[in-house]
Amino acid sequence: MLLVMEDEGVVRRAGLNDYVEVISALLNLIPPGFVVSYGDIARLLGVSPRLVGFVLSLNRDLIVTPCHRVVRSNGSLGGFSGFGGFRFKRRLLEFEGVMFDGEKVSRRCFMSLKVILG
Repeated sequence: MLLVMEDEGVVRRAGLNDYVEVISALLNLIPPGFVVSYGDIARLLGVSPRLVGFVLSLNRDLIVTPCHRVVRSNGSLGGFSGFGGFRFKRRLLEFEGVMFDGEKVSRRCFMSLKVILG
């Protein structure tokens, strides 16, 4: 569960907009050519991977906020609500240098946000 401290020093539980803001910031830490899993983000925030997927489905700035860099832990693409769906997500990833083994993202292209954040 994510807690938010207001300006007045009051602590509250995070709402949906807070998760959108935090997850969007985390996505911008993923360099082109790499992906993270829904579970990686979820573990970092102490939430369900389904919540991460839901928040990503709300993204309307598909290129600016690179939600296409989040895939399932087994390397399959997961969801993508933009333009051409899975095919477009794969094309974006390939354009950025992500390698595939068949239909799944190569394990060499996975990274952990925990490593970046220390």
